[in-house]
Amino acid sequence: MATQLLKGSGKLSGKLSPIKTFIADLPKHLIPQPHSSPLAAGSTARRLVIVGDVHGARKSLETLLDEVGFERIKGDHLILVGDLVNKGPDSPGVIDLAIKLGASAVRGNHENAVLCAASAIEATNVESLTAKVASGKLSLSDKHDGDTKGHNELSEELREPDKAHENTPETKPRLTSTITAATLSSHQIDWLASLPLMLRINLPPRPESSLGNVVVVHAGLVPGVSLEQQDPYAIMHMRSLTQPEDLFEPVEAAGEEGWAAAWDRSQEQLGEGETPTTIIFGHDAKRGLQLGKYTFGLDSACVYGGQLSALIIETRETGIYHRIVEVPCADPAVTPKIKKDTSGNNSEAAANISSTGVLPKTGE
Repeated sequence: MATQLLKGSGKLSGKLSPIKTFIADLPKHLIPQPHSSPLAAGSTARRLVIVGDVHGARKSLETLLDEVGFERIKGDHLILVGDLVNKGPDSPGVIDLAIKLGASAVRGNHENAVLCAASAIEATNVESLTAKVASGKLSLSDKHDGDTKGHNELSEELREPDKAHENTPETKPRLTSTITAATLSSHQIDWLASLPLMLRINLPPRPESSLGNVVVVHAGLVPGVSLEQQDPYAIMHMRSLTQPEDLFEPVEAAGEEGWAAAWDRSQEQLGEGETPTTIIFGHDAKRGLQLGKYTFGLDSACVYGGQLSALIIETRETGIYHRIVEVPCADPAVTPKIKKDTSGNNSEAAANISSTGVLPKTGE
């Protein structure tokens, strides 16, 4: 699995693991239909449960699914907006649960990072690896599954990033992603690699529903650009937009206004007869739950002690409706990394996050 360095558009660029599917369509048999629709005859689809960033918090995901009474056998379908992995305590468990439930998902920036790390592990020189094991610099778990890619225990030497890692982050995966990749099986890695960047949900048009066309992505989309022309790296990383000239430019920084506000305005300006597109996304824990007219941001900082949020799209006798369900984090809260500043308030900010689950305007 090779990786490529993507220059991208605008200010966003970075390493991109090969994409098998750019845009996928949710199969029709999984899409809820109004009871009055001819397509409803024989259909078992009942609800779509679209969940925000889980980040290895399997207990929280299980709690949320219990809260909504999720039953796959009765026609519920789980969709994850990316960033299933990293940061939290059980990335392999989250993937296993998603696979067990037949879930759909899109690739987030953390899946991309783990896939890049898996490629780096796979490309490691075997002789060098053997030498490190023999010298005791790298310890392998005696209990790991034979199908596991990499190593469950990394030596202290490998836990210290070298200067090349610090100075050229685009050439080496972050340590967190390397550790995660080393704990995943080949089957789990392959499942992550199969995830599309975008998932279209072709809901039937209904007067009582404001959703219109629905697209699930991890981070965002640029208004005025077709799905096919969206920048793949930006789809996984963007949080806001700049407009130096006539065109929007995606950027990763939070900015004063998120990209979703611009998307809402663009959909309101569509001409007569044009169907708006609703975007469901995650990635932006700093802003938390975002409920726009044509945008739903579902990253409510669960891994930092916040909430795990889901958008439920369901059928009723009179049509298709949607609602938000949230549960408190059921996993140990993680303290986010805070970027250094000159105020001396970094430790205080981190303490506030751990006690409130609210992210400051700094950090990753």
